[in-house]
Amino acid sequence: MSDRPPAAGPAFAIDPEKCTECERCMGACALVKTRVVRLADACITIQRRWPEVPGIHVCRFKNCAGQPCIPACPVEAIASRDGYVLIDREACTGCGACLEECPYQAIRLDGEERAFKCDFCGGRPACVPECATFALAVAGKGAEPGREAGGRP
Repeated sequence: MSDRPPAAGPAFAIDPEKCTECERCMGACALVKTRVVRLADACITIQRRWPEVPGIHVCRFKNCAGQPCIPACPVEAIASRDGYVLIDREACTGCGACLEECPYQAIRLDGEERAFKCDFCGGRPACVPECATFALAVAGKGAEPGREAGGRP
């Protein structure tokens, strides 16, 4: 891991204890990204562990210390722009180095062997309003009223 401080920019506020494993966030994400509700195409993944607390795998953006996926990419296909960690899918070679370095298991390879991950939907993540229990929220100022961190259903 790098000694760089977390970058400025977007972040999720995630409370796995509130997650009911309904996967509505995954459906909303897949629909926005591919126009089809196919959970395997979602950029957020809910790891079912009932009765234990589920795993919520999604990019943490500014809350990811050092953003190790960026220096791990040998072709520089991953970069931080305005706080968003983005993957240039055209430049990606599918080597998987970023997958190994991501501490949140938030990067996956698609059917074309290209890396993909959450891009925060440009600032208005589709998954957040779908979360009925507020396990997902947007952290920091500028969050949508009622969907900011600490909001209640």
